[in-house]
Amino acid sequence: MGIWSYFLDFGMPIIYQETYRPAGTPVRDLPFGVRSTGHYKIKPPFTSINYMLTFLQLFWCVRGSGIVEFEGRRRLLKRHQVALYYPNMHHYWYADRQPWEFYWLTLDGPFAVSLPAAFGLKAGIYDAGPAPVTLFQTLRRLVGKLSKQAELHAGVIAFRILSRAAVSPKNYGDELVNSAVERIHQQYVLPTLNIKTLSALLGIRRAVLSARFNDAMGMPPSVYLERLRVQKALSLLKNTNFSIAVISSQCGYRDTDYFSRVIRRATGRSPLQIRKQYYHFR
Repeated sequence: MGIWSYFLDFGMPIIYQETYRPAGTPVRDLPFGVRSTGHYKIKPPFTSINYMLTFLQLFWCVRGSGIVEFEGRRRLLKRHQVALYYPNMHHYWYADRQPWEFYWLTLDGPFAVSLPAAFGLKAGIYDAGPAPVTLFQTLRRLVGKLSKQAELHAGVIAFRILSRAAVSPKNYGDELVNSAVERIHQQYVLPTLNIKTLSALLGIRRAVLSARFNDAMGMPPSVYLERLRVQKALSLLKNTNFSIAVISSQCGYRDTDYFSRVIRRATGRSPLQIRKQYYHFR
């Protein structure tokens, strides 16, 4: 649904947006699919239904806090944290002592579990930084569409959200680093984006940005940018029939040969070798 919906539970207003995939299962040959996504604003004493999941679900807290239960153990999910449930786990959550706002998504399909596991995300709660609101909003628009291309694009957006959850800053008190990460995720497709242009956008000296970014993230901004571009490239190589040149351009590389060297350095394989191993759209 595309507008805010309201309902009452125990006399308290619950406000939500949610969208479900029209089909019951992902399109054939896709490694995973986005089953549903949404945005909730709830107040105590609202509680969810307690049931067993058959899919993977991720919550990203925007403000306030709530309680999520993992195997009967109550955990507090706070602002800038994510909670991850795996299939065959009981799904149960409820508002704590204050209003609680969060975004969520669910994944299914053959690689729905192995994808977050590859990022090192197990069932539980993680510090993750500010929620990528724009990505969640884009995802909701895509999930309700009927085309295979829209479902594929939704998978790419979900991949980006998972990657953000896995590699977000450790030091969320540094607003400069948060702004730098947000800029990188917004503009990584631009070949002109580098440490020089990023520091100019943020109005700070390169050396200061590099030192603070490295302290919070454990890597320089240039390494973070390259890893993000490589993640995007791997997803496109494995899940689309775009040419190597097009993928190179969509990942911020003008020179296809240089793009190939970056991928080989990161993975030990060329883009063509990766495509031959994973390409399903023959």
